[in-house]
Amino acid sequence: MGQMRQALKKNLSRKILAMLGSCVNCGLCAESCHYYCSTGDSAVIPANKFDVLARVLQTYFHPVKSRLPFSANNHLDEEALAGLYTAAFENCTLCAKCALTCPMGINTGEILSLARAMLCSIGRLPSGLMKPVETAIEIGNYVGLSTEDFVENIEWLAEELADEIGDPDFSVPIDKQNAEVLYIPHPLETRDLPFLLMYCIKILHAAGEDYTFSSYDFDTANYAYYQGNKDNMMRIARRMLDAREKLQAKTIVLSPCGHGYRVMRWEAEKYLGKRFDFPPVRTFIELIHRYLREGRIRVEKNKFEGPITYHDPCNIARRGGVIEAPRDVLHALTSDFVEMQPNRARNFCCGGGGGLASTADFGKIRATVGKTKAEQIRQTGAKIVVTNCFNCLTQIRDLIQIYELEGVEVKSIVELVSESLIR
Repeated sequence: MGQMRQALKKNLSRKILAMLGSCVNCGLCAESCHYYCSTGDSAVIPANKFDVLARVLQTYFHPVKSRLPFSANNHLDEEALAGLYTAAFENCTLCAKCALTCPMGINTGEILSLARAMLCSIGRLPSGLMKPVETAIEIGNYVGLSTEDFVENIEWLAEELADEIGDPDFSVPIDKQNAEVLYIPHPLETRDLPFLLMYCIKILHAAGEDYTFSSYDFDTANYAYYQGNKDNMMRIARRMLDAREKLQAKTIVLSPCGHGYRVMRWEAEKYLGKRFDFPPVRTFIELIHRYLREGRIRVEKNKFEGPITYHDPCNIARRGGVIEAPRDVLHALTSDFVEMQPNRARNFCCGGGGGLASTADFGKIRATVGKTKAEQIRQTGAKIVVTNCFNCLTQIRDLIQIYELEGVEVKSIVELVSESLIR
């Protein structure tokens, strides 16, 4: 109880207190939640989910009643802990769509992040949010890739690209001083999916960008954000900030990763209480958008057969504000673009966020709550679903199989741009 009380004291803001006491039980949040839309279960209506935390706080953490000597509620029992865990980790992806429909502006994801912080303080975490954070803090990236292996893989990619680009002297800069852009990849790109990193490098090269990779930090992910543990989140974030400082790069650009972008663009500055002394962190699609606008790259239109639709990653679009840039890029790539309904900030979560995609135990849950996204995709008639986030790519790839979306494939927007480049 003491550890949870400390976590509560550290993370309970006036804003969360106000939201906890503002619900008018109108029920408008229900239809905004992919959990409820996919299952019809009233227990997963956002108002009912955060009410689990409200009841725990009222019963066990009330500043007066919980401390009375005759109180029977001095210790959380297993049933209360299990209910809080289910509401916070299993039944919410922190997507924040409910906040757009709530007349009181209640953000259930923000409230349940507090519940996650309290559970994290006693080690009550999904396995997929425990080991990756420990590894990231200890080694420097959540997959445990060594610096030597990272550098070796980058050098191998450069050799592979030299033939394709037609430049035998082509190399990929690592630890270059004073570059305009420090590009932070996703470690899975380097270890398991090198073709995705090759797409990024091809675009940077085609644009004539002054960029570098860092051998000190090469992990855009930050799973501590999903733990609700802001101290762990900043331990990981500071490594990226230190990498930029060491190299004196002008700015940081991130590989497509929703929560990684959310942390570095918004949460880190909020935690530090001050703005960074360099231009805002960007996700790679924003850089691609600028390249096209400035004529630094050109793309062949309609190389990929449509219809093509776009899934808005929650932390990049709704919670990050990057909404029109990917659409402008897609309009440059295809004449057959079709929107999901709803779209942009009101697009539904794919069901893989909040740490669900990283935890094997949650496979059945994310398959079930992904039904709404699968139906959105089906209704577009699209052959290609494009997105801009690793977790979304993983989840939608699984949904295509689970819900038998025949003839549909999911691709990163970076792949479409890279494969459509006009040299």
